[in-house]
Amino acid sequence: MANESLNLWLEDLYNDQVGVRLRLRECLHSSTSPFQRIAVYDSHAYGKVLTLGGAIALSDVDESLYSESLVHPTLSVMPKAERVLILGGGDGGVTREVLRYSDVKQVTVVEIDRAVVDVCRTYFPTAASCLQDKRVELVIDDAHRYLRDCPHQFDVIIIDACELTNNASDVFHVTSFADTVFRRLKPNGMLVAPLGCPSFATDDCRATLRKLAEKFSHIDTYLMTIPSFPGGQWAVARGVNGKVPSAVNAQPWHHNLRCWHPGLQQALFALPRHVEQSLGISTI
Repeated sequence: MANESLNLWLEDLYNDQVGVRLRLRECLHSSTSPFQRIAVYDSHAYGKVLTLGGAIALSDVDESLYSESLVHPTLSVMPKAERVLILGGGDGGVTREVLRYSDVKQVTVVEIDRAVVDVCRTYFPTAASCLQDKRVELVIDDAHRYLRDCPHQFDVIIIDACELTNNASDVFHVTSFADTVFRRLKPNGMLVAPLGCPSFATDDCRATLRKLAEKFSHIDTYLMTIPSFPGGQWAVARGVNGKVPSAVNAQPWHHNLRCWHPGLQQALFALPRHVEQSLGISTI
């Protein structure tokens, strides 16, 4: 019938154990790049939703929650982070948050799929527009190859992906990513890397933490809550190559953030007991 409502749904499953199901209004974009299928939907609950290979990558409702949670727990305590590397990040949200820091002189974004950048510039301009900032160097390349060949070292390296491995790049699965990253960090440099959902990918999270612990003198872990991600909560590892900074460098614009704030910093790294057990973290 002409007045019958459309009944379109998007389902994103995580490890075939748990998932998110969103009712959609319409499909705004659908294409296939050399690496993956890219789609943008208009959803009732989360606004515009970007999917890569069928998995939710970001949405209007929680893009800022993800980006702030990935950036500020680390950048806010760095005495001076002049050079930042973002691996992934074609949507630009994490770059936007990094650029808030006046000490940052250059942000290098390494995204393997140019089509992701183009789609996000059209449908998620609040995030993607920052990729045109004069401090940003956008590199379309495989992240592992870039790290292998890059002559520079960085104060902070941020993995802007749901896990350390990126399905768009086969080399992540055959070469030690932690080894490559470690060589590209300056002394006292820091790595930020999402581990996955500790409740439904326990073994993967533990394996990545063990690999990082082989290279970094200190590993902190915290949780971020992202409603559109299957499982809801994701663990993030922060690896420090040297001294562990702690004091937050308060900024006037902290009041404008939607999620993170300085008062949250200390509590962020106090994990619930069941999460510590899932990740194999021993505490008093």
